[in-house]
Amino acid sequence: MNRILRRAIVKARKSGLLRLVPAAGPVRLDCLAEKCAKCCTNLGTPAVTPAEAEKIGYKFIQKDKNRMYVRSKDGLCCLLKNGLCSRYWCRPRGCREYPWYNINGRLYYDSGCPGIKHDKDQRPDISDIQPFENYFPLSAAELLSDTSPE
Repeated sequence: MNRILRRAIVKARKSGLLRLVPAAGPVRLDCLAEKCAKCCTNLGTPAVTPAEAEKIGYKFIQKDKNRMYVRSKDGLCCLLKNGLCSRYWCRPRGCREYPWYNINGRLYYDSGCPGIKHDKDQRPDISDIQPFENYFPLSAAELLSDTSPE
């Protein structure tokens, strides 16, 4: 795994994010947007497709081997301006899907996301969420078993 992504994961863990749990009961996202931006300030290294990179703008993209990511510094997304996403209209799929993850065909969510609520069931359909491997170039088992923030 590249060192930038590894640092982002460590920072996210220290801030309470990337605590993935199965979405087994009623759960929904009530995103707090600019009142929070915890994902943008801690998970700011989403993988992007070539089409997404073109829309976002290549000056905001970094390449590592066969992958492209949104540039970040210490997990802070370079697209974040004044607490809001400056490219919200074309943000990467990983940003649109967060805090939901498709791990081996099973829906998980990031329990560290402050917008997660358990009052009613508004889980997305698992078929609408891209496979976990599209987010991180490591196995889901590694991230799920790694509980130490390092």
